[in-house]
Amino acid sequence: MPPNVAQLPSADRREQLRILEALLFAASEPMAESFLSQHLRSSDDVAALLEELKGFYASRGVNLVRVADKWMFRTAEDLAYLLARHAVEE
Repeated sequence: MPPNVAQLPSADRREQLRILEALLFAASEPMAESFLSQHLRSSDDVAALLEELKGFYASRGVNLVRVADKWMFRTAEDLAYLLARHAVEE
């Protein structure tokens, strides 16, 4: 088996990541792990899944961040100037 295949998440894990991603993307405020866990199986390690998602988004235009023990997507810090400029222009 090629080495990169072993690193791919299983179809089930991908689905769990997709569920968390969708919930967090649609949220208007940070979400607690306890709330997110209600949408997954009790055996799922929500903290590990969130850390995996955080790693996936680390180099993207939005980052998954933990704020006061809750999770949310935020604009990457190095791109925040774009939003500040946009807010001033309106």
